Amino acid sequence: MSKIRWAVAIRSKVEPWELELPTAICSCFNQLGYPASLVQDGDPEGLKADVLLLLITLNDYPVYCQKLKHCGAQRLITVFWQIDPLPPDDTPSEAEAVGLKASRWRKRFGLNRSTDIPRWKKLLTLYRLRIWAYQQISAPGFRKASRLIKRHCGGDFDWKHIRGVIENWQSVLDSHNEGWMDHFVVSTNQRWHFLMNRGITAHFIPVGAHEYMGRDLNLQRDILVGFLGSIRKGRRAAILENLGERLKGKGISLIPVERGLYGEQRCEWLNRTRILINLYNYSWSSAWIRFLMAAKCRTLVVSEPMSDKHPMIAGVHYITTTLNEMPEIICKLLDDPEKIDQITSAAAFMCQEELTLLHAVEKLSRFGGGVKPENVS
Repeated sequence: MSKIRWAVAIRSKVEPWELELPTAICSCFNQLGYPASLVQDGDPEGLKADVLLLLITLNDYPVYCQKLKHCGAQRLITVFWQIDPLPPDDTPSEAEAVGLKASRWRKRFGLNRSTDIPRWKKLLTLYRLRIWAYQQISAPGFRKASRLIKRHCGGDFDWKHIRGVIENWQSVLDSHNEGWMDHFVVSTNQRWHFLMNRGITAHFIPVGAHEYMGRDLNLQRDILVGFLGSIRKGRRAAILENLGERLKGKGISLIPVERGLYGEQRCEWLNRTRILINLYNYSWSSAWIRFLMAAKCRTLVVSEPMSDKHPMIAGVHYITTTLNEMPEIICKLLDDPEKIDQITSAAAFMCQEELTLLHAVEKLSRFGGGVKPENVS
């Protein structure tokens, strides 16, 4: 009997760092004995496989979504692993309805997120004008949805962030209603609750650690405190500026890296960093992959408190503290290297033995044979 063949999809145009996770997933499938290959959105080879795995957000695959919608009974098994944020699971129904109504304008304007559109076609089809029109017409709805979510759930976020997560939710809802998605998998418990509370069966499989995320190089930790992530605007930028000033007053420099760091360069930078600060864009959505990267490099994560249930546990594998107390906690940790070693060792062990990408992919592989993985949610 031939082995089940997997196709792991990537969007039509990707940055080098965006290839890291899908390439590692392919490697894990191959390690488990399942032939697997990367396919770009719309590549016919993806539809010739036994199982097609879509990653991150369905909005990255406009061509595949259209083709799968019209494949009928002959289509292959399709699995989606939602790794991008969804709205809060306690989003008020009014906010959800208003946001989805605004999001539907995207389809009415014939837009998608494919970046592989020839310049001549963009000009011929007034692509940029349609983008502008969508943004203008949908903005009032997304602003209202954002206000309603803030009023009900709290949090400090921009209405454009809500636009992004509702667009993600719209694509999941469409694929469910159209009936062509076989299995929904999510990388956080929060997303599992969100989908299950809305009648969509989902499976919680957290992304696990992999060698591409880093390794311990035994370098001198000359960067005492660092931050890795986007800080162009929003709450992160304001918080980091304030935190940096407060740490500076204690003689500690905060070194942020916003972009362009991946692969070996990221591994080396994390190995030079003693403490990595984690600040969320969304209070309900945690960036766990950053924790895995830090753990592989034995870098301690100090984070805002998070409500998301996850195999990595606060106080055991990382430290949580309020923003107000964070500078003092960081100073105490820097004065207690044994405490840092204890926590980073526990995190490294977790990511070496239990929370691995290979284990996650092994659970995913069971969907290809029609066997439901053990639901860990």
